[in-house]
Amino acid sequence: MINMIKRDVQLAPYLKQQIEDEGIEVAVDPAIQDDEIAIIKVDEYYAGLKSGLSPKSIDFIAVVDCQCQSYAMYLLELKNVNSPTRLNIPDIQEKFSNTISGFLSDAFSNIFLNDSFKYKSIQLYLISDAYNECGRFDSHEEYLRFRNRINGKDSLKTELSLGSKLYKFRGRILKIKYDIPPNPLIRHFH
Repeated sequence: MINMIKRDVQLAPYLKQQIEDEGIEVAVDPAIQDDEIAIIKVDEYYAGLKSGLSPKSIDFIAVVDCQCQSYAMYLLELKNVNSPTRLNIPDIQEKFSNTISGFLSDAFSNIFLNDSFKYKSIQLYLISDAYNECGRFDSHEEYLRFRNRINGKDSLKTELSLGSKLYKFRGRILKIKYDIPPNPLIRHFH
């Protein structure tokens, strides 16, 4: 799948080396080699079509080779806002819907719906530092303690709102998760 993505002439101009947008960055496990990952800037792809009205779409799709024709796929929307109230949940949900139905299931179905490729994991994420906590944690455990503390506040409301819409792709029911940068770490699934 990685080779198909990287050789596709329509996708090649929109392949990236890192996941960064609006000053928000998502970490990629340093153990992942360049030939094991493909990162597509989806919204740039649609803007590049110059077809007038481009559909709303998420920022990135990252596909990681997990060996034996199985893959992990991350659908990522990055938002740089200073408050959770500035997150337009219906707009974000529309971006995920359009990306799953238009990009994955239609325009590039030959790659993403190809039965010879299996998905070990499909993750949908909204990444935002609405609490201004990016870079504050020395370890993932510190981050988890913070998340547990704020889950009683409006983060839980954001996650519940995001999770109110379910998506179906390749026979899986998916929902959007909320996280702060640099989490989630893009990684292999074995």
